[in-house]
Amino acid sequence: MTIRGGECMSDDQKQYVVEMGHQIDISKMRSKQETKLMRSLSVALNDRTSLEALLTDPDSLSYKAGLISLAQAVKLYAWIGREDQLLMQSLQLVANRLNLLLTSTS
Repeated sequence: MTIRGGECMSDDQKQYVVEMGHQIDISKMRSKQETKLMRSLSVALNDRTSLEALLTDPDSLSYKAGLISLAQAVKLYAWIGREDQLLMQSLQLVANRLNLLLTSTS
């Protein structure tokens, strides 16, 4: 289990994040599927801020703030779960995509 702010990430949650990370890597950029996957990751990483922001228009500043919040959650989980190679690989895929999205919208 991975601990975040007093909460734990179960093995099932870890597996879900790993699966979502690989799906994001192959999804079309800025698609509805990608947004849905980002929302699912927000739920899995217990990031309510990004979840709420990702429900807005993808061209809005709120959406961009949601991507930033999700990137912070990914960074936190990557630091905490650095022992788990599959989780780390998946989080790196997500981080790379978030970086692309954030640099392409600035």
